[in-house]
Amino acid sequence: MFAATNADDLIVLTIFFSRPGCSRRQVVVGQLAGIYAISALSYTAAMLALAVPHGWIPWLGIFPLLIGLRWLLRSSDNQGDAAPVPTAWWVVAGVTMANGGDNLAVYIPAFAMQTGTQQVITGATFLPLTLLWCGIACVAGQHPAWGPLVGRICHRAAPFVLIALGLWIIAHHPIFHFGWSIPNAA
Repeated sequence: MFAATNADDLIVLTIFFSRPGCSRRQVVVGQLAGIYAISALSYTAAMLALAVPHGWIPWLGIFPLLIGLRWLLRSSDNQGDAAPVPTAWWVVAGVTMANGGDNLAVYIPAFAMQTGTQQVITGATFLPLTLLWCGIACVAGQHPAWGPLVGRICHRAAPFVLIALGLWIIAHHPIFHFGWSIPNAA
């Protein structure tokens, strides 16, 4: 779930880390702040979603499925030249949150389906995964040959991971469970 929703962040982080005079600490703090802000918002929305009948929650998997399909079908990358952005932590956090629409679409239904313990474990795993992401992006951003490779891998893999995640969430709908019985016709 983390890799699928943050593959695009890996590219953005690589861009931040590749800037001359980059403050690694500012980028890492900003990324952590952005990820945990998105997670807190998703957790809150998931708790509110529990008021919805449980059988409807897996249908929220349609969002990551559609996002993955959209990414897969996107024909061209419309990235233009952007003005330099300072590497203040709040800039990185803002970019992470603005780039987090796909995170919300995936985290809300996932948190809604998890137990309290599973939610804590998921949230706790985001810390080392975010630090790993920052480490990978830092190495890639400072290596002239890796930046394009990381971008190509993320661009190609992320849609399939999101599609699989969306299908996995939808598959938790009661109609897909093995052992369901057909009502008697009599």
